[in-house]
Amino acid sequence: MLSVERRRARGETRGWLNRNVLAISVADLMADANYEMVLSILPLFLVIGLGASTLALGVVEGVGDACLAVAVFVSGIRSDRLPWRRWLASGGYATTAAGLAGLVAVGQWGQVVGCRAVAWIGRGVRKPVRSAMLAGSVERRDLGKAFGLHEAMDTLGALIGPAVAFLLLATGHGFTTVFAVAVVPGVLSTLIFAGFARDPQPPAARPRPHGAPMPRAFWRLMAAVGAFGLGNFAVAFLVLRALDMLRPELSTASATTAAVAFFLGINAVGTVVSFPGGWLVDRVGGRAVLAAGYLLFAVACLIGAVGHGPVAVALVALAAGASAPLVNATEGTFVASLVDAERRGTAFGISAAVAGAGDLVSSLVVGAIWLASGAAAGLTYGAALSLLGAALLVTVRGTPAASPARL
Repeated sequence: MLSVERRRARGETRGWLNRNVLAISVADLMADANYEMVLSILPLFLVIGLGASTLALGVVEGVGDACLAVAVFVSGIRSDRLPWRRWLASGGYATTAAGLAGLVAVGQWGQVVGCRAVAWIGRGVRKPVRSAMLAGSVERRDLGKAFGLHEAMDTLGALIGPAVAFLLLATGHGFTTVFAVAVVPGVLSTLIFAGFARDPQPPAARPRPHGAPMPRAFWRLMAAVGAFGLGNFAVAFLVLRALDMLRPELSTASATTAAVAFFLGINAVGTVVSFPGGWLVDRVGGRAVLAAGYLLFAVACLIGAVGHGPVAVALVALAAGASAPLVNATEGTFVASLVDAERRGTAFGISAAVAGAGDLVSSLVVGAIWLASGAAAGLTYGAALSLLGAALLVTVRGTPAASPARL
């Protein structure tokens, strides 16, 4: 199979909106519906259902992020050399679904740690391969649109999953029912990716990775990604904060349902923002859009720290919802624009590992700060690190050869 550039020269491509972009995007829509359905209720299940503390929530999120960081790094640096990387990613989708399915049978929060670890290992295994395949399916000038569409579909799945969870809870079903229903999109994500996605550069056509170091701009970007990651705590903490911001005006049952609706609102905003954000990257460059994503997360933290009531909750959902897709899509586009094709799997692995390591620290630190000093202190910590990440983006300059993208 020929590279995107050679096939386009021969008139064999159909533009950026091709089979691979659609297949990967739809598979991730289902994958996100699977794990976001679970994540939307997991903090409530831990605290209300199992009686765990916010520190326990931090451990669950932190261990998951640690497993993600290790798995994504190993998968990334190996995927550029593997002849069967598409099947490796397919196995990752299946492992995530299987890990989360185990939540149906848990009875204590320690078991949740194990299920989350297995699920996030699977997510880490597939993530760099999927990103490298997506980037290899389009030309550099279309990276923003491809990653933007992928993020939009990703976030649509993250909207559908919590919506189903909300409807189930609102109609009297319990947490276990939600976990069981979430298995369905998890299985579909595996079948869609394995059945329809294709490696745009199989081993015979894939350039051999060379020993040259990554560009300096890539490592400067990693410094910004790492700083932001240290403050980018799990959205589960925002769900808990929304629960507190809505009480005592609402009963515990009503506030719990409203907190799931808050999670739903975050993903609804993200669905709307994702593709325009990717389109904007192709026009103005990744640095400005990524900085906006970091700053919006800081705004969400600060409003959450001092706000109360439904209006403040809505503002947090708007800021956090707009931040997530800008960060996720733009980081991927930015990495792909800085690194040549034969090392993209490695680059995506390093990037996701840096972000995952930061997420591990942030979830543990915020959980501990929250328990010791309250929600406002934990949220202020997140805002400060987000501002630092945005400031470090100023140092990221330079473009790779043959890339029209502006930074």
